[in-house]
Formats: sequence, C-alpha cells, structure tokens
Amino acid sequence: MTSLTGITYRRKEAFRWNIPVEVSTKIFSHADMDEICESCETLKNIVIKKLEAENKKFKKLIAFLRSEIESLELNTATTEKALPLKEIVKEFTSTPEGKKAWDDAWQEQHNEWKSLVESDKISRIKYYRLINGMDQATLAKKLNTAQPNISRIEKPGYNIPVNTLEKLAKIFKVKKGALIGD
Repeated sequence: MTSLTGITYRRKEAFRWNIPVEVSTKIFSHADMDEICESCETLKNIVIKKLEAENKKFKKLIAFLRSEIESLELNTATTEKALPLKEIVKEFTSTPEGKKAWDDAWQEQHNEWKSLVESDKISRIKYYRLINGMDQATLAKKLNTAQPNISRIEKPGYNIPVNTLEKLAKIFKVKKGALIGD
C-alpha cells in the first residue's frame, strides 16, 4: 500500500490500481482506468518482447565469441613454439627454494616407483626408464626396436633375453643384476 499526497493506492493485479471512487471520479472515469491499464499492459509486453529479442542477440553473440576464442586458442596452440620442459625446470630450479621443492618432489616420486617395484606392480625396467626420464618410444629407438616391444618387456615377470638386458644395462648405466633384481 502506497500513500502519495493523501491518496492511497492498492495493487490487486499487475498494472491495475484501485483508486478510491471519490478520487477516481474526479480524475478518471472507469473506462479511462481500464484504458490506462491496457496501455500499461501493452507497454509491458512491448518491453518484454524487446528484451527477449536483445537476449537472443546476446546469446548469438556469446556463442560466436566462444567459437572465436576456441579458434584463437587452437590457432595459438598450433602456431606458437612450445617452451621446452628443460627450460621450465631450469627456471623453476634457479632459486634455492625451487631447487629444494624440485628435489623433494623428485625424491617422493622415486620412492613411489620403488614401492611399486617392490610390490611387483611395475618392473625394474620400467622403473629405470622412468627415473631416466624416457618414454617408451625413446627407449625403443635406443634399443632399435618397436615401442610395443618395450611395453611387453616392462611387464612384471617377463623373461627378457640376455642380449636385451645387456643393452638396457648400458642405456641405464646400471649392472644387469639391477634390472632383474639381483
């Protein structure tokens, strides 16, 4: 309920106001009031339609901008030169705090791999490949074989030929016994 200059207005329906009869007859007839309410309703509908049209335009614009951003991200990813991991590590470990954090993380990873070897979840071959920072494709090239062969020899319990063990020992700079558990 709102009071303005002694006149009290009560809202019953959207955009329809009750004005006391003694005041309304002085200002408006009932027909005028109905016409005013219809005008308000019409204006409200016009505004709603305009807002809905604007909303559709904004949704289209947002969809367009998203696709443009994705396109730019893809274009950037394919055209920009990637920063080598060695450079990132070098920068990260250039401070004493960074070096300590790197060493701690690396030691934690080594311990995790050792526990996996001890529980026969990974082989010693895989352990040495990992601590030497090699992927299977790189090790396959060094052994002059295919990557699926590396996957096979890395399975725990696989019997590795002696000549392959010798090559692996040279690559990892360890004794053959370290690769088979002696």
